Amino acid sequence: MQKKTIILTFILFELTFCHISFIHFNFVKGLEQVSIKSEYPGITHYNMIQNVTYEITLNWTLTRLGPNPYAFYLKYSLFDNRIPSEYEFTPPIQVSSLEYHSIEGNGTEIITQTDEFGNRYCLFNRIINNSNSAPILINQKYVITLSEISFDNNIPMENIGIYNTSDIIYELYCQAEPLFEMNDPTLISLSNSLVEGLTNPIDKAKAIYDYVSENIEYVGQAVERGALWAYQNKEGDCSEFSNLMITLLRIQGIPARKCTGMILSNATAAGVATPNNNLGVGAEWYYYSNFTKNSTSFSAGILDSNILLHAWLEYYVPNIGWIPSDPTWGSTGYNYFNYMDFIHLTANIGAWFEIPSLTNYVSEYSVLPNPVYQANGVFEYETLIHIEVLEVNLIEDNTILPIIVGLIILITFLVIIYIYIKTGKSKKENKVMYENDSLSYTY
Repeated sequence: MQKKTIILTFILFELTFCHISFIHFNFVKGLEQVSIKSEYPGITHYNMIQNVTYEITLNWTLTRLGPNPYAFYLKYSLFDNRIPSEYEFTPPIQVSSLEYHSIEGNGTEIITQTDEFGNRYCLFNRIINNSNSAPILINQKYVITLSEISFDNNIPMENIGIYNTSDIIYELYCQAEPLFEMNDPTLISLSNSLVEGLTNPIDKAKAIYDYVSENIEYVGQAVERGALWAYQNKEGDCSEFSNLMITLLRIQGIPARKCTGMILSNATAAGVATPNNNLGVGAEWYYYSNFTKNSTSFSAGILDSNILLHAWLEYYVPNIGWIPSDPTWGSTGYNYFNYMDFIHLTANIGAWFEIPSLTNYVSEYSVLPNPVYQANGVFEYETLIHIEVLEVNLIEDNTILPIIVGLIILITFLVIIYIYIKTGKSKKENKVMYENDSLSYTY
């Protein structure tokens, strides 16, 4: 009977543990294999995994400190939708609702501008003098849902369209630009060697992503460097990681563009990936800064933040869409190829942005409102950003369940073995004792 019990328990253990593991495995694999096709043509083969909804408030104040009149200009980004549309072939990574937007201050009028990349900005300007010296206050509140999205890595060539080298995507995102030196012979040779023998643009992108992630060391830079510098020095921060991958992709005729925004993470540096996969309602992030401009210099006051500013990229594949990747975080051991999580908040896409009243452009436009002013301006400005999780729709981690059940069954199995051995030993001792008694009786 004990032998039958042990065999039955062992079979039960095997079937139960394997059955639970099988269910969990299929749940995860099934999730990865459900590719979505948008109602808009050109966006396919992506998987919506889970999402988090945030409330984001931004408050910005500029206060005049001196008597001199001066001109003042401000341009700041709007955290807009990143969803499928007729002209924007991107999955619904970021669904944004601007709940309110107000600006206070005499003579201030907001102008909304959309640039060639589809980014929207608010602009205004003022002459600040004795009759128009009230503080300027900007207040915004958004509710934004960020989705974790992955693209299939093994998309056959027959599902991929043909690049149209005369369309606007090529014109904007597949040309040589400052920092993207795609006509440099060294970078051309490197890019060609990385993709040798490959024809699928996704396979080419993977080879380039792997090279950048594995060969560039994260080192913060005081100024932004180009792709060639990053390759020659084998270092850089998120800007250089992105610039190099974008350039190597463009050399292959694959349009690629930079994304800039915020990381909602508990990382202490942009080069340290901490994905925060277990966010809960009420989790918070903040940014606070206070700066003063006097008649001769610009001085930093308080800066306190657990929000990181960050850059990553997207590359374009016809019939598939814009595919996100983050080689910076890929360099820290996480897989961010053809993948984006729910903690990358996008403010701008593209590069080389116009600054109000100035003739020069900047490669990355600040996520934060930054004023442009005349040299004689004397003022103080303060920025406060607060972000809080409102809702989470995360996949429940069931991996611990089969482990617990398996351990319980294993312990039960061992206890039964122990009882069986103990019972068998006891019976043997009783038998010996009986035989000894019999022997004594015989004698």
